[in-house]
Amino acid sequence: YLMIMEAKFNKKLFVKNLEKNLKKLKINNCKNLFITSDLNSLMRLKMPDNLKLKLIVETIKKTMGKNYTIYVPTSNLDLIKSKKIFDLKNTKSEMGPLSEYIRNQNSVRSLHPYWSVSGIGAKKNLLRNISPHAYGFKSPWSVMLENDFTQLNIGRHPSKAITLIHHIETIMGVPYRFTKEFNHKIKIGNKLFKKNFYLSVIYKKAKIQRKINRNSHFFQELKKQKKFNYSTNNYGLNMWSFKMKDFFDVSTKYLLNDIYSYLEKKPNLKTVHNN
Repeated sequence: YLMIMEAKFNKKLFVKNLEKNLKKLKINNCKNLFITSDLNSLMRLKMPDNLKLKLIVETIKKTMGKNYTIYVPTSNLDLIKSKKIFDLKNTKSEMGPLSEYIRNQNSVRSLHPYWSVSGIGAKKNLLRNISPHAYGFKSPWSVMLENDFTQLNIGRHPSKAITLIHHIETIMGVPYRFTKEFNHKIKIGNKLFKKNFYLSVIYKKAKIQRKINRNSHFFQELKKQKKFNYSTNNYGLNMWSFKMKDFFDVSTKYLLNDIYSYLEKKPNLKTVHNN
């Protein structure tokens, strides 16, 4: 595909390829979509970055049809140990150019300085009334599950890019995580104030070892159930899709059977709880 990428860019061919991929991923049957992305495979493609992003987003919208909703991650975990103000409208996220492009499309951004989600379309306003906890009840992940969102991973396998698992760990009450309170300075419009926010974090002293292949066992099960879709194209862009509810059902079943199934081995929690 390098020959295609280094040749003169053909906009119609790129869009046609992408439309074909999206239909294979069943995005044409989807109205609510959460997108995570890594567009490094398109770096050699000779077109302006903004045009690239516009074509991807507009093609996704067209494939979804009327009354679409698109959410993207717009987190700022870099702010956790920082005194920088989180400006709801203007603070750039650390989640890459596609997330930033959508965040700047008259989006609604959930209010959390470390783990926000931004949305455009019919159900974007559901992100206005969100819990101060990054995960759990009334978090963006809860909203997406309640509204039957599909997750679309562009350029990076979902086993390495699925924050939903941390929402699931939180509601399942895994013993190697706890809820930590943070007090952070926020700016909304012209108002500047401090507010408490919450994040489920891992006990450092427990020396937690996540599975080497992270969430791949969950996706292997989804694949067995024929609920995991994959597509690639002439530009080397790999994409995957799945229903977030399906991932929820599979992973919670694993965790009910073994609460440590996200980890390589059971951690030593005595060092934590004896303090």
